[in-house]
Amino acid sequence: MDRLKLRETILRKIEKPVIPDKRYSVLEFGAEPDSSRIQTEAFQFAIDHISETGGGIVCVPAGKYLTGAITLRSRVELHLESADTLIQFVNEELEKHYPLVFSHWEATPCYNYSPLIYACDAHDIAVTGPGVFDGGADVAHWWNWHHQVENAWSEDLPDLQLEDRKLLRKMNQEGVAVEKRVFGPGHYLRPNFVQPIRCKRVLFEGFTLKHSPMWQLNPVMCESITVDGVTLSSHGSNNDGCDPESCHGVYIRNCRFDTGDDCISLKSGRDRDGREANKACEYILIENNEFADGHGGIALGSEMSGGIRCVLAEFNRFSSPNLTYALRLKTNARRGGKVEDVILADSVMEHVHGAAVHGTMLYEDGRNGDDLPVFRNITIENVTAHGGDYGIFLEAFEEVPITGLILRNIRIDGAEQCMRSMNWKEPVIENVVINGKFFPRIGKLRIAGVPYKGASLKALVEFCGERTECNYCWEMKTTCGRWEQAGGEAVFTVPSDCTAVRVSARDAYGNCEYSREYRVLEYNKDPEEDTERARMICRGFLQTDDNTGEEQMLSRGALAKILLAFGSNHEGMEKNTAEESWVERAIQKGLLARAEDGGLHPERTVSRQEMATVAMQACGVNYRNASSTMPVCADSAEVSNNYGTNVARALYFGFMTLDEAGRFRPTAPVTMKETVRIINRVADFAGM
Repeated sequence: MDRLKLRETILRKIEKPVIPDKRYSVLEFGAEPDSSRIQTEAFQFAIDHISETGGGIVCVPAGKYLTGAITLRSRVELHLESADTLIQFVNEELEKHYPLVFSHWEATPCYNYSPLIYACDAHDIAVTGPGVFDGGADVAHWWNWHHQVENAWSEDLPDLQLEDRKLLRKMNQEGVAVEKRVFGPGHYLRPNFVQPIRCKRVLFEGFTLKHSPMWQLNPVMCESITVDGVTLSSHGSNNDGCDPESCHGVYIRNCRFDTGDDCISLKSGRDRDGREANKACEYILIENNEFADGHGGIALGSEMSGGIRCVLAEFNRFSSPNLTYALRLKTNARRGGKVEDVILADSVMEHVHGAAVHGTMLYEDGRNGDDLPVFRNITIENVTAHGGDYGIFLEAFEEVPITGLILRNIRIDGAEQCMRSMNWKEPVIENVVINGKFFPRIGKLRIAGVPYKGASLKALVEFCGERTECNYCWEMKTTCGRWEQAGGEAVFTVPSDCTAVRVSARDAYGNCEYSREYRVLEYNKDPEEDTERARMICRGFLQTDDNTGEEQMLSRGALAKILLAFGSNHEGMEKNTAEESWVERAIQKGLLARAEDGGLHPERTVSRQEMATVAMQACGVNYRNASSTMPVCADSAEVSNNYGTNVARALYFGFMTLDEAGRFRPTAPVTMKETVRIINRVADFAGM
């Protein structure tokens, strides 16, 4: 992709609206500033009349105006004249003030409460000026309809929206006619703030949005959109900033995003509806914006079944430590879609707490579907970043690896882990430095097999980026306590005078990684009979004198000891430390949660759905902002919403399995035998 040519191509597709320079005050049509009277009728009369008489500008002087939903019409600009102009949307008598209209909800067409500012099949429309639109949403209005599961250990609170969301998704997947998808009164699908549908030549400039019920700015199937100098500041659930959906030609510049979800999120329809419409979101230019709080700064997806293509984001600044991801790609095998021809360049990420770049095909439904997505031709260059769980996190399904990936001139520091590169095909990695390490390079290194005298072990290496040949160096600790070099191949046979082993590997670029130290075990029986427990002991996760029976139910205290052994030397805690202390430390590290009453309760058992979340927290692959998606199993209705996504992911990664009847048994207590199997798989996945 030629960056300059892409920019020129996008700009040629952007046209400003053509609106007559005839100005009218909304006061002429009966509006009254600072009145307790609701002004919807006056605003709508002004817009309708001016549109019918050839078009012009509706000017709104300083003052506060109470109103319900406003519908924009062709050749009309709604202009807020002053920074002291406030249009306040009412949040009572919803059926009266927000009538049922055709709309899109999470990229699915339906009939619902009207968006607060709405347009359909209009052309040459604009909203401008330095004033404020207040959507009236707060913890007692609109936002209380949805409980958003924000992290792995969120509370399982009631979610009024959930059943309607499931119903709309079912209607989508089954191809129910849009005319029969009627929500609004009696339902709990929150309307978007600003939603023009099938409009041409649209301008949003200068104003501020706050307190949005749902997504803030959501043009759908529009052509030629300009969003310039808008401030989007709203922190409710799903309060995305600007979500162009299946739009052709979008220019977003000079804006400030401070949101409760993704700041910008490009979309193109969801599931069956999106595939049948087959309308990509394309030719998008994102320049000179500031991104503060939010889940993703610039997100592509997750509703992207129609595809996203030809996107250029440059000269942007990501400034908040509360921003989860700067660039975010998200989809799954139910939504499908292609993300292609994307460039992120010349941007500064002052601080992120998730990853500078994050992309996954395991969002929500994950592998549970038959429409595999595609990530290809993605360039990230000239970027500096600080902080995060990861520097770069990009993963795809094995069947559809990421192709055409270019990472160039990237500097990231302060990340807890450098890179996750799952299923990349022939990436180009040039001048990439994360935490002082140059990439491509060797990644995680672990030992396969059970170390006992005479056993054959193998060094297993993961690579970050390009795979190269490696040189190995095995070391053994002798009975005298000294470490000695003992072998130089990938495979190693344990000598008789060895008490511990470790291995290092050096790649073709001179980068070196080291395995964990493995204890050599004394065996008096065939090790294959007890491989899983033996590997737990040799890696230090269990003690040799731990005689917990296989069918004994696992306690929170016992699990905490195992989890903290993932660190070095049991995190410095003594073997006889009280179990409350073990549990408290595990909670501090995010590996466990407090009980419902806020207590530690080390004696309590651990359910299988809790164990799924433990596995995902311990495996080293951190997925923030868990959703309420349920796993595919016979008893999915019994899985709590706050555990659903982690159960699905634990099943996908093979940490846990279903029984012969296809049940997960979410509330069943975990046995010691199950725990040993799960933790071994997690440790192998984490490269321990």
